[in-house]
Amino acid sequence: MKITVRRDIALFLALASAAALGAAGVSCSSSGGGGSSATQGTGGAGASGSGGSAGTAGAGGEGGEFIGSGPNPNGPFTDFPAGPQIDMGVPAQTPELFQGMPAQPMGGPCVAEPPMEALVPTNWTPLRFEWIAPAGQNVYELRLKVDNQVNELVVYTTATSYTIPEDIWSGLAGHSAGRDIQVSVRSAQIDGGQLVAGPFVGTEGVVHVAPVAAPGSIVYWTTGAPGSGKTALKGFSIGDTEVTTVLSPEITGGDTTCVACHASSPDGALSFFTRDATSGTRTVSARKVDGTAGLPTEMQVSAVALGLLGRNKQTAPTLSGAHYTAQDAVAVTVMFDPALTGTKYELAWTDLHAQDPATGWGILPRVGDGRAVVASPTWWHDGTTIAYTTAPAGGEGVITGISDADTTMDIYTVPFNNRQGGNATPLPGASDPAFVEFYPVVSPDDTLLAFNRFAPYKLPNGAWADSYDEPMAEVFVVPAKGGEAVRVAGNDPPACVGKASPGLTNSWPRWAPSAEVFQGKKYYWLTFSSKRRDLNNPQLFVSGVVTHVQADGSEVIEKTYPALYVTSQVPEENNHTPAWDVFQIEPPQ
Repeated sequence: MKITVRRDIALFLALASAAALGAAGVSCSSSGGGGSSATQGTGGAGASGSGGSAGTAGAGGEGGEFIGSGPNPNGPFTDFPAGPQIDMGVPAQTPELFQGMPAQPMGGPCVAEPPMEALVPTNWTPLRFEWIAPAGQNVYELRLKVDNQVNELVVYTTATSYTIPEDIWSGLAGHSAGRDIQVSVRSAQIDGGQLVAGPFVGTEGVVHVAPVAAPGSIVYWTTGAPGSGKTALKGFSIGDTEVTTVLSPEITGGDTTCVACHASSPDGALSFFTRDATSGTRTVSARKVDGTAGLPTEMQVSAVALGLLGRNKQTAPTLSGAHYTAQDAVAVTVMFDPALTGTKYELAWTDLHAQDPATGWGILPRVGDGRAVVASPTWWHDGTTIAYTTAPAGGEGVITGISDADTTMDIYTVPFNNRQGGNATPLPGASDPAFVEFYPVVSPDDTLLAFNRFAPYKLPNGAWADSYDEPMAEVFVVPAKGGEAVRVAGNDPPACVGKASPGLTNSWPRWAPSAEVFQGKKYYWLTFSSKRRDLNNPQLFVSGVVTHVQADGSEVIEKTYPALYVTSQVPEENNHTPAWDVFQIEPPQ
């Protein structure tokens, strides 16, 4: 069987957004309606897009060959240079010093990035290694070995990080896709050209180069430079080494003060997002994503529909490709209006081709779920089902909380049923009474659902912890029809960083817009934010989830992988609430 690895899908955009500006002391979120949220920590989880639809993105195909592999995929290849790479400032005799003395079996550096056993997409940014070394050690040896490469990549450096040069990484990712990189790092103390101590053996392990690429682009919300309070949506295509500013209140124009809670139109032409204004209103709007930020045409979204979406207190839009046609186009939002929804948050549908405001919208019935708050809807790509968070307290379309009287915060599903709704039922595996579950998002092909959860607890002030910026949150995956919840390995950083989950605010998972099949396995990618870096600010990570495709077409989660740090982002900024989708984004200038 010949397999195609797609590498030409890195030109896409997803506009994300957020409800809370966290550490910057600025907020796109306000209390009111159905309740408020206790803020914890910095760089709040906030509110971003509810996933929306990936349009025509699908499982990927089979056939063809690995791009760049040539007629002999087993090599051998010479992407790694023959001789050692010696950085400036490293004594020329360092290789001989390392090789001339038996290494101590322990006490060397611990590799913090990438985590050992991580899965790396073939179109990833040139792989960067970071390590933590004991005091006094000042020269490091990094060795990388792949079974179809003639040479090892051997590096001697005084730095505690090393990035594979772009040309070497490009060749390696093409020729060695689907193979393991054997990693070892050692250290020594060298003074005056003499070996004083060591060498010491550090981390030894493997990093997996995936046989497939990761599609699309990630756009996330940031507070800008520390203390600036200048928010923006920034984005990058997978493989980019820098980010670009995609949207900001200034770009949106008018009296916009914040853009938030975003979802894409299935055709990639529009972004539906929550818009805050100087008057204090919070509404949903739609804009083109072609760089003009223009309003949609009447054929895309009617003026009546824009008016309906523009009513105050609507957030968290989501769309489905199955209900985005010339005959049937719908957006679902979270709505709170005392005159229309009473004291509750509800799921509202809006006919995007509406000509009559009286008939162009409605509340989606959720029979059997009478809680006061719904939040964070995600719509199946086939248009049949909506999953959402239900809770007794919360607000703003994405924040949910519990109370002494009702400690239930679960993920429910409800049929769309041609705008008629139906029985709302808890999703098995994401409605465990021992946990609170929130932030659901459905995967490509509607097979898996990722979400956050943690065990309920009370804050020092006596209030129950809620979903906002929750340090105890972790990412789980469950079959979309329900089943056993699987804790993803991406929650855990390497032990040597001195941090452990829960406690890292692993928040707001989002799937890549398509998954690729290779030799009976299906490769999914998840992004989420986490506060595991040295600055304790939220930063983005990407983790692999692989399923086994069975003979009947069903899938079983085979393995989840540790998470890769996204090196293109600005490390000093608070970056979180990502969205991952298939829109085109201007490359960094």
